[in-house]
Amino acid sequence: MVAIKILARWRILFSFLLVFLTHSSPQVACFSKIVSSASAASTATARDQAATKDSEANALLEWKDSLEKPSQDLLSTWKGSSPCKWEGIQCDEPKSVSSINLTDFGLEGTLHTLNFSSFPNLLSLNIYNNSFYGTIPPQIGNMSKVNVLNFSANSFRGSIPQEMWTLRSLHGLDLSLCQLSGAIPNSIANLSNLSYLDLGKNKFSGHIPPEIGKLNKLEYLNFAVNNLSGPIPQEIGMLTNLKNIDLSINSLCGTIPETIGNMSNLNLLRIANNSLLSGPIPSSIWNMSNLTLLHLYGNNHSGSIPASIENLVNLEQLALLSNHLSGSIPSTIGNLTKLTMLYLRFNNLSGSIPPSIGNLIKLVALALQGNNLSGTIPATIGNLKRLTILELSNNKLNGSIRQVLNNIPNLSSLLIADNDFTGHLPPQICSAGSLMFLSAQHNHFTGPVPRSLKNCHSATEALI
Repeated sequence: MVAIKILARWRILFSFLLVFLTHSSPQVACFSKIVSSASAASTATARDQAATKDSEANALLEWKDSLEKPSQDLLSTWKGSSPCKWEGIQCDEPKSVSSINLTDFGLEGTLHTLNFSSFPNLLSLNIYNNSFYGTIPPQIGNMSKVNVLNFSANSFRGSIPQEMWTLRSLHGLDLSLCQLSGAIPNSIANLSNLSYLDLGKNKFSGHIPPEIGKLNKLEYLNFAVNNLSGPIPQEIGMLTNLKNIDLSINSLCGTIPETIGNMSNLNLLRIANNSLLSGPIPSSIWNMSNLTLLHLYGNNHSGSIPASIENLVNLEQLALLSNHLSGSIPSTIGNLTKLTMLYLRFNNLSGSIPPSIGNLIKLVALALQGNNLSGTIPATIGNLKRLTILELSNNKLNGSIRQVLNNIPNLSSLLIADNDFTGHLPPQICSAGSLMFLSAQHNHFTGPVPRSLKNCHSATEALI
């Protein structure tokens, strides 16, 4: 009887389980698959991360072994299989290499054994100021995520590989101070995310491509000290976010385009030592009120300095020397009260030195030599107490300088030769002991040599 009851109970329980499994088996199976899939994915992710880590470590060690022996010694922490602990290496959260920074390590070798494909998460590669040589390998194009490349101050030769211009994630590219050559290609426009581009101090030739105007996120552009030729493209005015541009020491020709004035955010404008650049300075430049530095020296500019120069109210350095500028120095130049350096020497400027120049009380250097300036030195120059360099040689200036110079105590360079000055040299000309260069010959000075000058031990050159 008991056995029959137990059997009945087992039949009821079995029936219940059968019903439950019949209705629940899809959900149970699905949950089982999810757990199994998640476990497999987790295992695969961990396996992939480990494989990436090993691949990165092996690639770095292989590259290290290819460097010159002293360089290998400088990378003494590069050993084992955990690159995230090595000097110069940074990793992201999954422990994958995100940054290689070997600035100033003193390394010597090439990049040809570095397997760029082994770094899928690399964002920054900085090898500034080492002794790497050879060419930049085309495999550089395999780093699709890289934001910053700094190869500056090395000895790379040859042209930039075309693959470089496929790195659309680049924000900063610095290849300056190398020995790279060839043309800057139109495909530079592909790097539309660039905000910093420095190709200065190389051997690049050819024209500046008009496509440069498509890099509208650029804030810094340096092509200085190359062999670039041809005109400055009008499209350069499309770089409206630019804050610093340097095209100096090339063989650029033609005129500076008026469109350059569209770069209203520009602080530093350097287009100097391009002897084939001619014509007047664009009128739009005189409206660039954010400029703090304007260097257009060593070109072949003509025309005059307009009264609208007063708009450059933030200017600290103005260098227009060694051109063919004519006309007078406008009195409105006295409104540039932030100026510390004013270089107008070696032009064809005429007329008198405007008294308003005495408003520039922050001036440290005033260079007006080699012009056709006439008249007396305005007494207001005595307001320039910070002046250390005063160059007025080779003009037609006259009158006495005694009172004016007595008020400028810290001159280190005083060049007043080849004028028509009269009277005595100031007796206190070297009382501060700072004067190093004095050129006063070919004037009409009279009287004794100032005693302070005889005792001026700092002077390395004195021509009277």
